[in-house]
Amino acid sequence: MDKQVQETFRPRIEARLAEIAATLASTKEDTEAIAPDVAIGRLSRLDSMQMQQMALGMQSRMREEVKQLKEALRRIDFGRYGTCDLCRQDIPMERLEFQPDATVCVACLRRASRR
Repeated sequence: MDKQVQETFRPRIEARLAEIAATLASTKEDTEAIAPDVAIGRLSRLDSMQMQQMALGMQSRMREEVKQLKEALRRIDFGRYGTCDLCRQDIPMERLEFQPDATVCVACLRRASRR
């Protein structure tokens, strides 16, 4: 994949990074601990704790996606974006449009999942 095509993915990746940053900022309050002296019922406290754990899980997944997207930007910088890490062939554009942080092509992904 030539450098010009690789660069077409940069704005999409940067937009997704900005979207994740905004979501992480807006959900920060959802992950704060519930003080034991707050007067809510037992079931409400359990529900709040469950919602907190779900928010923490979502934030964890988003932080992992941020790492992968930043790595994708580095691959663009070094001219390696869109090349499968396993077979060194170009990753199809459709896959990169769906998952811009992809590092392997679908064929290699299938082969790896069979092992």
